[in-house]
Amino acid sequence: MIFINFKNLFNTLKNFLQNNFTKSTVFIWITAVLFFSTSCNVSDEVCRKEKNSRLKVGFYTAVFNSSTGKYTSSSLAIDSLTVNGVDSLGNIVDSILYNNSKNLSVIKLPLNKFSNESKFIIRFNDSIQDTLTVFHTNYDQYLSFECGMIRNHLIDTVLITNHFVDSVKIEEHNVSTIDAEHLQIFHN
Repeated sequence: MIFINFKNLFNTLKNFLQNNFTKSTVFIWITAVLFFSTSCNVSDEVCRKEKNSRLKVGFYTAVFNSSTGKYTSSSLAIDSLTVNGVDSLGNIVDSILYNNSKNLSVIKLPLNKFSNESKFIIRFNDSIQDTLTVFHTNYDQYLSFECGMIRNHLIDTVLITNHFVDSVKIEEHNVSTIDAEHLQIFHN
């Protein structure tokens, strides 16, 4: 049977700490650092992820297949594209998001985090201009205590003028950090 004399153990520990103050202080600090660093086990990968939700828009043309009698969509590369963000009155509020960009078939646009409406002027081939209006609901997604939250959007309605554009189709309503195509814009 093993008996532990706690009084002797306490006195031995007390003498060690008094005689070896520097060693014991270093030991206590190392123990504390190891304890606290291992207790925070939140993955840093979540915080490093993309935190901006962007509306991904693809450009297409509808091609009629005479053998099937149906239309199919074909990706369309725009020769020259300029995009500005505008407020509800049509005043330019964002600097140029795309400036005379060449051969684009996909663009990514930031939606307004503080309003339920986002508007963009899209200028095709330096001449024809359409206005894209996206009505959306904003919501926050909690990542973690360390990383905070990100603002995502849920598309309600999309309107577009018909100068260069024939129609627009909502492919995915949820705009988050996942790289998915949300809108398909079809050319006349």
